[in-house]
Amino acid sequence: MSERFPCWYPLQIRFRDLDPLAHVNNAVYFTYFEEARSYYLSLLERWLKEWPGEETIQERQSAENPRIQTGPRATRYGLLVKEVSCTYELPLIRSDRAEVGVRVSHVGRTSFIMEHQIRDAHNHERVFATGRSVMVWCDYRTGRPHPLPPALRQAFEQMEGRSFPSPE
Repeated sequence: MSERFPCWYPLQIRFRDLDPLAHVNNAVYFTYFEEARSYYLSLLERWLKEWPGEETIQERQSAENPRIQTGPRATRYGLLVKEVSCTYELPLIRSDRAEVGVRVSHVGRTSFIMEHQIRDAHNHERVFATGRSVMVWCDYRTGRPHPLPPALRQAFEQMEGRSFPSPE
């Protein structure tokens, strides 16, 4: 998984991230992945006129999914995490200077896969962990997957420098 990552997010290892053995607790790696994913998605805005799904719902319907609370912005579509995994290679400690690489490796009809790599910011061969996230584009009213917006697929293609043909 050492191929090209178009996005690197610098980690700030906090004292609270450490466990009693003085290395980063295994659960915190998932927070690092989440922060890096969020950063990657924010970089897509340069190719998106408007983030897909941010159109306001004018009227609420009784068919809303009670398990998904969209809040006052009431967006209809957006992302949900379906799966996240992590493979630990080396323990991270407080003095490490690390960064998280993020890339989209696959884009399907309603979902996409993001890969993550936590590496030393100076010695890039020193990899602390790798990970994978499956993200689903969802209709928040129904709680069901919904086809990815073409604009989002195109933004991934711009960011990654390759095409992701739409599966039919």
